[in-house]
Amino acid sequence: MYENLNLNLMTENVKGERLGVVPQVDLCGDLPRKPDYTIDSWFVIGRVEEAGHKINYLFHIMAMHPPIPVERIAKKWQVCFSVMDETTGYYHAGDHFYGEKEIQAEENYFSLKCPNAEMSGDWDKMKIYLKEKEFVIDTEATAIHYPVFTRGSSVFDVFGMVVHQMSIPYMKTVGTLTVKGRTYELNGENATSWFDRQWQKQNFKIKTAWSWMAIYLDNGEVLSVFDAEGETDTPRFMTVLRNDGSLSHSTNFKPLAEAQTRTWTSKASGNTYATRWDLNLYDYDSTLHVEPVVEQQEIKSDMNKLSKYEGSATVTGTFEGKPVTGRATIEIIMI
Repeated sequence: MYENLNLNLMTENVKGERLGVVPQVDLCGDLPRKPDYTIDSWFVIGRVEEAGHKINYLFHIMAMHPPIPVERIAKKWQVCFSVMDETTGYYHAGDHFYGEKEIQAEENYFSLKCPNAEMSGDWDKMKIYLKEKEFVIDTEATAIHYPVFTRGSSVFDVFGMVVHQMSIPYMKTVGTLTVKGRTYELNGENATSWFDRQWQKQNFKIKTAWSWMAIYLDNGEVLSVFDAEGETDTPRFMTVLRNDGSLSHSTNFKPLAEAQTRTWTSKASGNTYATRWDLNLYDYDSTLHVEPVVEQQEIKSDMNKLSKYEGSATVTGTFEGKPVTGRATIEIIMI
């Protein structure tokens, strides 16, 4: 799970000189809550391979603070979750909404406490906890290797809003994951997590739609691929994290809407999502086939407009002319 990577603490690795664009975010200082932004987001996707099972889970805490009330969104916190057992095909997902008074969110250090969940600590030792009826995440994660600064600066325009995003794709994870009463032990070698931190001042009155793929290749390299539909200065871009920690970037790839080869319509929300792609990444001499493990992986929200697709997927094809395999998480948002 960690072959070809730098296993030192990420916080130590980033102290060395690195080539490229200087990020406009602070890895440690920008972890805590940012109350001046209308969207404030902390997103975890985890992977566990234990006892013959391959299990993927998602856990997302998001603060939504529009400047004026918009439908039911006004000053709410969403806790979103899913779990997928690739071995059995089991899938479960959902979300909860909480008011400001139900959340303890610190501004001077990283600590988010919800009625059923917690994220707190720092990159060297982060608590990630969620308790649901169907499953429980009770873990501690440590960031290793290197971060992904989207587009190099970690700041970009989408739909006229300035988005800040940084991702940590390799966090060694220990603790337990309990799914339908069965507990799996996570020992740091059989489990890893991707942590994504994002914040922006969002215009809640415009319709937005985008797709994002977090792709792990079997050689250890990571791709973050983003494509948007609508009025935006940066409709698509991708960042590649190399094994030596360097980042490369491109906007030269086939739009995901043209790369899709299959769709699925949710009976629960009525949304239609792409569920198979043949990605052509021209600057990397690459063609990747991405396909969800099972098609039905929608997180149906209690607030229907926030329903979204978060799919665990397999990856095959070629990267820089060489055969590769891998796995991915696919996110499709339509608001």
